[in-house]
Amino acid sequence: ADAAHGINKRFFYTDPQFQHLFKRDLEGLRESERAILFLPAGQASHIEIGIAYCMGKPCILIGEPAKPETLYLLFQERYQTIEDFLHTL
Repeated sequence: ADAAHGINKRFFYTDPQFQHLFKRDLEGLRESERAILFLPAGQASHIEIGIAYCMGKPCILIGEPAKPETLYLLFQERYQTIEDFLHTL
């Protein structure tokens, strides 16, 4: 088990609860109008933004990547701070 999260890695991929959460997360992305990545963000958040991009969702980046990568070019909008983003609403 992953002591920090109480996850039994042996059954992670077949556990019905994790299957349910996965489906719920994907449904949330499908229903969204756009996707926002607020940095710093974890690995799962980066995966989600990639999925949203492939779904044709407009993607927004808030914050500055520690190490810019070419795939950060997928964002249609980029803001240095949350305040900069909020001023556009």
